[in-house]
Amino acid sequence: MREIEAGEKLLADMKETREKERTRIGEPTLKDAFGRRRHLELGVPSGDNGHRIFQVAPQLAESIIRAHIAHKEAELKEANEQAWIELQKGM
Repeated sequence: MREIEAGEKLLADMKETREKERTRIGEPTLKDAFGRRRHLELGVPSGDNGHRIFQVAPQLAESIIRAHIAHKEAELKEANEQAWIELQKGM
């Protein structure tokens, strides 16, 4: 699933930067388009109904990303099991 891959890549990029540039825990590891280190943002950017929070600390962001990956992996496993059941019914 795309979400799993995207989350894993984001975690890998954060880890690589932390190791390569020896950033301290709590310091931002990702850069914006202008090359400035930034904390992450979390939000639903959709017009008048949009909600966003800024300055999400890296440790918290990593926990959220890991939880998101685990949730999507569970959904994928459940979908695979359901597909297997449906295939067995058709045989």
